[in-house]
Amino acid sequence: MPRLLLINPSNEHKGLGNIKATAWPPLNLPYLAAVTPEHYQIKIIDENIEPFQFHEADIVGITSFTSSVNRAYQIAQIYKEKGIPTVMGGIHVSMMPEEALSFCDAVVVGEAESVWHKVLEDFENGRLQKQYFGSWKDLDDLPEPRRDLLPNNHYRWGSIQTSRGCPMNCCFCSVTAFNGHRFRRRPLDLVIEELEKIPQKFVMLTDDNIIGHGRKDRDWAYAFFAKIVEKGIKKHFFAQASILFGEDRELIRMAAKAGVKIIFIGIESINASTLKSYSKELNLKELNYNNYLELIRNIRKGGIALLGAFVLGGDEDNRTVFHSTLEFIKSSGIDVLQITKPTPLPGTQLWKTLQEEGRIVNQHFPEAWDDYRLTKFVFKPKQMSIEEAYEGFTYLRKVFYSTIETLKRTTNTLMTTKSPVATLIAYKFNASYRKAFINSDHYKKYDRPGLTSSFKL
Repeated sequence: MPRLLLINPSNEHKGLGNIKATAWPPLNLPYLAAVTPEHYQIKIIDENIEPFQFHEADIVGITSFTSSVNRAYQIAQIYKEKGIPTVMGGIHVSMMPEEALSFCDAVVVGEAESVWHKVLEDFENGRLQKQYFGSWKDLDDLPEPRRDLLPNNHYRWGSIQTSRGCPMNCCFCSVTAFNGHRFRRRPLDLVIEELEKIPQKFVMLTDDNIIGHGRKDRDWAYAFFAKIVEKGIKKHFFAQASILFGEDRELIRMAAKAGVKIIFIGIESINASTLKSYSKELNLKELNYNNYLELIRNIRKGGIALLGAFVLGGDEDNRTVFHSTLEFIKSSGIDVLQITKPTPLPGTQLWKTLQEEGRIVNQHFPEAWDDYRLTKFVFKPKQMSIEEAYEGFTYLRKVFYSTIETLKRTTNTLMTTKSPVATLIAYKFNASYRKAFINSDHYKKYDRPGLTSSFKL
C-alpha cells in the first residue's frame, strides 16, 4: 500500500487562519485525498495546527500560497534529497512553475483534482512528468473532501466550499487566474448533505463571493440559506461577499436566519481613483452613487456583523488616506477591520504592471517571497514614502484597536445587530488582528509620541 503524504506549510507570521479561536481547516488537500485511489495510505499535515515532522512516505504532495512558498520549498527539498517523489501545487506554484521545479520533482498547474489520478498513475509506473495541467471543470461531481484525515479537534471553525471562479479581475487578486473567469456552483443538495456532516458549530463558507454574480447566483444563495433553515441546521457561519450583498434585504434576512453571523466585504478604498486603479468597477459604481454607508447599514441592521477589508497605499493614495479611511470606518460602524498593502502576487495584473515598470524593490526570488504576506510594501508607492505608509498603517490600527474604540465598537455591534453571537465573533476576530498588530515589527518601530496628531487632517 503506497503512502501518500499531503502537506500544507505555514509561514511564521500568524493570521486568522492559524490562531486557534479563528482557525479553519484547508480544503485543497482533503479534496486531493478524496480523489486518491483507495489503495493509498494517506496522511495530511497542516502546519498551521501542528509543526512539521518528517514522516516516511512513498510520494509527497505540497501546496502553498506565495507567503508560505519558501517553507514549502524547504520541506520539498527534505523529501527530494531522500529520493522520494515530491509534487507541488497551489496558487503560487501554478503561477511560477519553473521556479518550483528547482525544489521538487513535479508541479501541478491549476486545479489539481482533474489530473491527480494521472499524477499518481505516472508515479506508480515510474514515469512522473515535470508538469501537469488541471482544467476548470464543472463542480457537479466534486467529491466530499476527506475531513476525517484532518485534526478536527484543533479547528474552532469548519469549512465548506459551494463555488469556484470569479468573472471579475481585481488587479491585486489571483483568484481569476487560478480558478477561472467563470463562476461555478456546486449542486445545492450535495452542499447541504456535506454541511450536515461537518462537526464544528462554526463554519467558514470559503467562497470568494457567496452571492456570486447576477440574479441566478443570488437565487442560489437564497435557496441555500432557506434550505439550512428548512432542515434545522444549527450552525454559525462566516461568509464572504461583494458589497452588493447589502442591496438585497430579503437575502440578508434569510442569511441571518440561517446563521450567518459575520460577512467579509472587500470595500478596498473610499478613494474613487484608487478603486479605478484596482479595477474595482463594482465598488466604484456604488461609491459614486454614495451607497457605501447604506449597504453597510443594511447588512448590520439585518443581524450580521461586517468585516470590512481595505487595501491602502496604492499609487492613487497619499498620506491623508489613513485618516479619511479611519473616519469612514468609524462613521459606517464597520465591526471588524482588515487593512493590507497592495501586494503584487504572481499572476495578478498588479504584478505584471510593477514588473514592467521595474518597481519591485527586492528581486531576490524566491527568498523575497517571504515579504509577500500582504503586510509589507514590496514596491514604493508614488505619492508617499514606504516609511510614511508604515506610519499611516500604525496610526490607523493604533486608534482602531484602542481600548475606548474597542468598547464603543463592541457596544455598537451588539446594539445594531442585536446578536450576541455576532458580537462575540466580531470581538474575537478583532482580537486576533490586534494581537498580530501589537506583535508586529511595524508597531514596535513606528509607534511614537505625536504619531496620532501627525495624521489627523
